Parts: sequence; structure tokens; C-alpha cells
Amino acid sequence: MTAQHLIVFFVVLACSVYALWVLMPMAARRFLARHLLQLPLGSAWVARFQQASTASSGCDCNGCDKVVDLQRQARPQVVHFHARPKD
Repeated sequence: MTAQHLIVFFVVLACSVYALWVLMPMAARRFLARHLLQLPLGSAWVARFQQASTASSGCDCNGCDKVVDLQRQARPQVVHFHARPKD
């Protein structure tokens, strides 16, 4: 194997792990984060896994406190269909 193959392998592996983590259900993510906290990891990883193990929301917004305008979302959207002229 060449160095290029190794680099590609690790990039694909990292992307796969990231996609798996993001698409994983929140309950499974909490379970996995609690078990990964028992490993001897760096302080940055410990902080991330502690946050993930106590997360309660289903979104990955990290508590952005974004105000959602529910009345604006509840309004129906008008869809206009334009018929093609017949030749």
C-alpha cells in the first residue's frame, strides 16, 4: 500500500464515522457516548462525549436558542400550477 492509499483510507473512515454519528438515533448516541467516556481520551473528546451523553433534544443544534416563529410556519403555502400551452 502506498501513502496515498492510507490517506484515502483514513479520510473515508473518518467520514464514515462522522456520518454514522450524525445519522444515529439520539438514544443510541447517548448510550455510545456514555460508554466512550470510560476510555482514556483527551479533554476535548471527554467534553464532547459528556455533552452528547446528556443531550435531551432530537436536533443537533447544541442549544442555539433559536426562536421559531410558529405562526409563520403554520400558514399554508399557495402553489400555482401553470399549464403548458397545447401545440
